[in-house]
Formats: sequence, C-alpha cells, structure tokens
Amino acid sequence: MMESKESKHQNLDKVFVYGTLQSGQSRNYILSGLKFEKATLMNFRKKEPPDLGFPFIVRDNNSEVTGEIYYEVSNSLINQLDLIEGEGKLYHRVIVKVQLDSGKELKAFTYYPSEILIKNYI
Repeated sequence: MMESKESKHQNLDKVFVYGTLQSGQSRNYILSGLKFEKATLMNFRKKEPPDLGFPFIVRDNNSEVTGEIYYEVSNSLINQLDLIEGEGKLYHRVIVKVQLDSGKELKAFTYYPSEILIKNYI
C-alpha cells in the first residue's frame, strides 16, 4: 500500500527508513534520540546499485524490505529529511503500511524513488 502524502495524514509522525538513515548508517545522526524499532515493508524490493552509493525501493509483490520505523518525528525534522532525500526530485515522500515484528501494522512516511532514478538504475 502506498498513498500520496497529500492525503488526510498531515500529522503523521512516523518514518520508515531502509538505507543510510538506519541505525549504524551514515545519515542516522539526523534521527538520533528518537524511538525506533525494526519493521518490514511488504510488496517492495530494495535495490542497491553499486555506482549509486545509496539504496531505493521499488514495488515487487514477491518481496519485502526490512528497515526501521521512527516515532514522533517532528514536522521540522520531516522537512529536513525532505531536503536530504531530494523530495520531489530524487525521491517522493509517500505513505506506506509497515509491519512490526509483533504483527501490528502502522502507516508511516517513506521515500520512494523518482521516475528518473528508477529509469536510470533498473
């Protein structure tokens, strides 16, 4: 499931990350101090082109992407993430449904690649 960010979720404060924003990765300092837990995004596959230097996800009904969901992400931090991720150019911030290890499902923002990124690396 993937929705436009323009829907009724204007006050959504969760972000699912699967690459450089995960704990232990190069950009995780941006999310330091926030509560997070492991989560899985169903029906997507992670691509990691070696010459790109960072991953992206694409739809794939036979795959899943493991990552982390961060809680209580402020609007100002979401705006900062938008700048870092090139929202609107390199990535689009979308709403997805992720599954926790407990089986509970939550909606969260994540970053989905732009058409240009997909076309150049798939």
